[in-house]
Amino acid sequence: MKDSERRWYFYPYEEDAASHLRTRYSTSKASEALLALDDIIVLAQEVLPDNACKEAEQLAKMLASTDRNKNAARDRLMQIVKPPPKRPLMYCQLEIPHLPYHTRDILRDLGDFIDMLVKSAAYEKTRKNSVFRSSLGLAINQFAKCYPDQEQLFDWLQRYNRFLYRDAKHDMKLPPGRKEHRFTSREVVLSIFVTMKLGEILTKLSPMAARVRSDKYMEDE
Repeated sequence: MKDSERRWYFYPYEEDAASHLRTRYSTSKASEALLALDDIIVLAQEVLPDNACKEAEQLAKMLASTDRNKNAARDRLMQIVKPPPKRPLMYCQLEIPHLPYHTRDILRDLGDFIDMLVKSAAYEKTRKNSVFRSSLGLAINQFAKCYPDQEQLFDWLQRYNRFLYRDAKHDMKLPPGRKEHRFTSREVVLSIFVTMKLGEILTKLSPMAARVRSDKYMEDE
């Protein structure tokens, strides 16, 4: 495989950029740490088994508790998002110690992870490089055409993109009733669990997504 052809096989992250926050704003305050939009709570309840939902909620409470509990919660979350792939999960790991602050950066990294798996799964069926240049929303629509029997997964991915990834990148407005932040640490914790579960489903569905998940080329050289 030529070097010029390999550019599609890696997600475009800058070298040595891990742990460098993309925003200086502390986007979660203790007074609102345990708030969460209904859309995110319902998505988590649908995607996750009961034990995972309960653990996520417990970790969210720990992040709003003592320093000891915060550190324990951060350690657990770093285990859950353990690489591979190095990018973006290593980036996410290095941002988790900032919780309960700087929530937006973590959500972007989580969304980037789903983005790369969805696009890899779609590429597996179409062999069209253009999917890697599209938004996640368009890639999810392409995914739906390639996997017509995955209606439930398509719905979850659409909602994930609408409530989390797209908003983390573009939406700067505060939800009704909030004065301090766009995303709370509780929403981040729920999103971590949902992201890793969706990643598990995608890698079981698509061998090419599984290779990308393992930090390998999508196809053998």
